Amino acid sequence: MVKAEEPREVSPLKQKTLDNLVKKSPDPADEKSKVEKREGNVRREEKRTEKGQTQAGVEKKSVKEEGKLAKEGKTTKGARKKTDKPVSRPKRQPKQTEEPFDMRKLSDFYPVRRSKRQPLSKLKDRESQELREKIESKCSDGLEIRQIEGKGRGVFSTRHFPRKSFVVEYSGTLISFEEAKRREAEYALQPDKFGCYMYYFSFKNKKYCVDGTAEDGTLGRLLNHSINGNVETKLVDVNSAPVLILVAKTDIPPNTELCYDYGERSKDVIDSHPWLTS
Repeated sequence: MVKAEEPREVSPLKQKTLDNLVKKSPDPADEKSKVEKREGNVRREEKRTEKGQTQAGVEKKSVKEEGKLAKEGKTTKGARKKTDKPVSRPKRQPKQTEEPFDMRKLSDFYPVRRSKRQPLSKLKDRESQELREKIESKCSDGLEIRQIEGKGRGVFSTRHFPRKSFVVEYSGTLISFEEAKRREAEYALQPDKFGCYMYYFSFKNKKYCVDGTAEDGTLGRLLNHSINGNVETKLVDVNSAPVLILVAKTDIPPNTELCYDYGERSKDVIDSHPWLTS
């Protein structure tokens, strides 16, 4: 009787090698599926290539046809001559973006209040211009002549004159001091014919006189004397020449006689004209 051989012991390293060989041995079914998969991929790639060539041929043909039509003066959209102007397209308008709130000005919400005040120099220039115009036009607005018992003629206001405002010019002939003295002596020889209308003053260190004796229709020469008068004389420079004017010393209401202080303080003159003391 033959004894069966006992299985030989296999070393661990050899057993591991045998196991790996079993794992690496190809499965026929798997190999077949892989081959079929590769063949399917090849067929799909061939179809895509064929389709792309067909599309390229169509596009090439359409380009040729358009070139031919262009030579004939036509387009694929219809017959149009080469001389026709191209259709102009309207330009795109940029979108109006709303300005951020923090970039706006305060004046966008509240109106700007501009001051109507003018600088002092400008106000003085305007006043000087207005005064010059009144002097040149011989202005006597708001004045009238009235007869006063015991005095004769007097000048009265017909409107309100504010303080320091122009009233009237003391008009007459501007002469030198020497000529004034000569005329004064001549007038003194005929006191009933000539009154006292001589006004002496100094301008730029030189003495002058305005002789208002002649009747010229102006009213400044007719104002009566009063020590406490409501107007006063003032010298102004107009074109480098002295001009004598009368301005309101206080606020003068209507229907008021206008008077000023003649400034005569000579004892002999006062004795001859006692009314100069009032």
